Amino acid sequence: MLQDLRFFFREFRKKPGLALTAIVSLALGIGATTAVFSVIYGLLANPFPYKGAGRMINLVVINESGDDSWVGVTGPQLAVLRQAKCVESVAASWGTWNLTTTDEELPQDVPSIQLSGNAGIYFGVPALLGRTLIPSDAPEGRDPEPVVVLSYLFWQRHFNSDPSVIGRTLQLVHKNYTIVGVLPSRFTWNDADVYLPLKITSDPGITLAPLIRLKPGVTRAAANAELQPLIEQFAKQAPSHYPKKFRVRVKGINDQYVEHLGQSLFLIFGAVALLLLIGCANVSILLLARGTASMFTTTARHTSGLV
Repeated sequence: MLQDLRFFFREFRKKPGLALTAIVSLALGIGATTAVFSVIYGLLANPFPYKGAGRMINLVVINESGDDSWVGVTGPQLAVLRQAKCVESVAASWGTWNLTTTDEELPQDVPSIQLSGNAGIYFGVPALLGRTLIPSDAPEGRDPEPVVVLSYLFWQRHFNSDPSVIGRTLQLVHKNYTIVGVLPSRFTWNDADVYLPLKITSDPGITLAPLIRLKPGVTRAAANAELQPLIEQFAKQAPSHYPKKFRVRVKGINDQYVEHLGQSLFLIFGAVALLLLIGCANVSILLLARGTASMFTTTARHTSGLV
């Protein structure tokens, strides 16, 4: 390495213009390619920090026209889904509401979402501070405990990243909630600022969004086949919530982003990869031109010596 560095500085002093041109060409190509690859990796390849994110799915039904819609389930139906052989874990979420802070001079709107008590176990992401939601926060048949888990950005913005925030009170719409945890920066669900425990009831009029993680090794085709009769049973209980004829198709939680952004991102990546190739070609041409010039110079000196 030391020999290469000495050779580089020696050549740089001899021909700084050539060296700078090569450096800039390669730096532009490598920098652009790395930046776009980082975006693709972050959005498509590894966008979520959740445990088994590749096995987390959304329940979708496709009608006869090919249009899809998400499935909402009741509390008892959620229990039925947990018994499916293809399912490893099931949690639930309900609504995304803007709650208002009422313990400050200047109220703020705070996007919130309610998650079932097992959501912390389901996502499998340790809290940055404190803890996540646990089953005892929302005991079955009882009102949830007045606790709240904060998102990282809300903790930064509202509490100035105060590490002693655990145990303090946050008042939302005149109700006091005890802060029990702060989530890491990569965790987000429906862009909520605060996460509250969800009360799951037997009320058939309340539908929840099921959060499902398949067992390892279970294909989506196998999951579709097993869940089809279950969802048809749910449709008989609430026919107005489902198409007359449908088929179940589970979708990964990242599928919607891949469908909308994947092709565009890969086209951009192809373009910057071409830019890197052009940069490498430019450097090769420069080195070839330099080598040719050196050869002619050496030949001319030999010829002059003979003369």
